[in-house]
Amino acid sequence: MKNNPFLTSFGNASDEAYINRYSEEDIIINDFNRELSSSQVYMLAGVRGIGKTALTTYITEKIIKDSKEWKVVNLSSQSNLLKTLAANLQADPLLGKVFIEKKLDFSLLGIGVSIEGGNKISDEEVMIRQMLKVMKGIKKKLLVTVDEVGNTENIRKFTSSFQLYTRERLPIYLIMTGLYKDIKSLQTHKNMTFLKRAPRINLGPLDLNMISKRYSSIFNISFEEAAKMAKLTKGYSYAYSLLGNIFWEKRDSMSLDDMIIQLKDILEDRVYSQVWAELTEVEKEFIKAMNNCLGDDSQKAKVSDIIRQLQKAPAQVNEYKVRLVETGIIDNSERGYLRYSLPYFSETVNRLTVFDL
Repeated sequence: MKNNPFLTSFGNASDEAYINRYSEEDIIINDFNRELSSSQVYMLAGVRGIGKTALTTYITEKIIKDSKEWKVVNLSSQSNLLKTLAANLQADPLLGKVFIEKKLDFSLLGIGVSIEGGNKISDEEVMIRQMLKVMKGIKKKLLVTVDEVGNTENIRKFTSSFQLYTRERLPIYLIMTGLYKDIKSLQTHKNMTFLKRAPRINLGPLDLNMISKRYSSIFNISFEEAAKMAKLTKGYSYAYSLLGNIFWEKRDSMSLDDMIIQLKDILEDRVYSQVWAELTEVEKEFIKAMNNCLGDDSQKAKVSDIIRQLQKAPAQVNEYKVRLVETGIIDNSERGYLRYSLPYFSETVNRLTVFDL
């Protein structure tokens, strides 16, 4: 029996179900492959479940597939980044052998073995620098990815070292992903001025036409039926995978209406409750006011109605609106109106706030 191609664990996507973001993929891959890159770091921002990690995974796999000059290391933002990076490089069969030949001794840092007559290195930043110099000499490039970054001392220390390496024209490249607020906080930190110039890509919804084609192909259904399913997801990456997973498993035993009920429950449990918890109180007030102003079709709300509901100055309300648009929760593409970017989010808000006084 064929395996279900729709994976619902965050950051995973099968080749069959993955939907390309051609613009973002080409920008990063082409830039990193240039002899002189315009930027050696890219930051991917967006709401939970929008597909940041899936995009990063696709980019790293394609880079490795297309060229043997690349070494990719994926790091946890919670680890000692420099030391963990060095341990990964040392563990690589090819690189580890070359480091030993160059008599680089990292044993004082608990990495590798002591080398007789070797250059003993006791500083993590120096350790990575020496490794990168060796990699440059054998024409190897290093791509590091760090998921779910925040404005923490650990991340700031790593990115400060990264800046020094790039200034020395060492072959290190970096992709960092995170929530918009966390990425922006990191970029605007007083000691992270170089990150202000780093390209930040804010990920939006997937293309509904591409979702429809993928549903139609995988499930062997008409494009019209697939398009109906695609519209339910609003292009939200996790909803696309989740609905596909449910349809694959239950299409012979469950109606689409019942699938939608299950989709809503899982979205609320796994994503939306956390998205709601991370909002500030003023952002929650804006969302509740927006819910109260949704039209008969529950699809959009007039900005003017929200202003009246909140009883605040238009400039102040606009500030809240901009923050929520940047976060990826609401969409303001239609002048004078707001919609939710996340499918069924308004229903979650109603349930989570039903007992508010």
